[in-house]
Amino acid sequence: MAIAFVGICVLTAVTLYLGGVRMVHRPSLRPAIAVLPFTAADADAERFGASLAAQVTVALRNAGELRVVDRAPDVVVQGSVEKPAGYLLVTARLVRTANRYQLWSHVYQIDPGVDTAALAQTIATAVRAELHMRPGK
Repeated sequence: MAIAFVGICVLTAVTLYLGGVRMVHRPSLRPAIAVLPFTAADADAERFGASLAAQVTVALRNAGELRVVDRAPDVVVQGSVEKPAGYLLVTARLVRTANRYQLWSHVYQIDPGVDTAALAQTIATAVRAELHMRPGK
């Protein structure tokens, strides 16, 4: 009986190996994240959104806990920029790509002349907190 059990185990292992079944590996401890351009209705807000997305990318990359990627991310930062009279409304969202579940969202009301680096750092810090990353370096 023991010989039959060992034989079945060996046969199963050989079949899986020859059949090309990949063994499950431990996922990376660092989530992969992508930052999409922030959408906008007008050209000025679109330029602001593109600059903001680039700066959020830099802030996340500099933090070091996340893998900032262009393809196949685990989560994405996306958002929009609206330009009501006299100010900008920036909506930022963190979305899990596997099921499109929104993990976090926040709306920032800012002056048009605001430093995008400061806003980008604020968004990056909130994203890292939502993903339970340690405080920045």
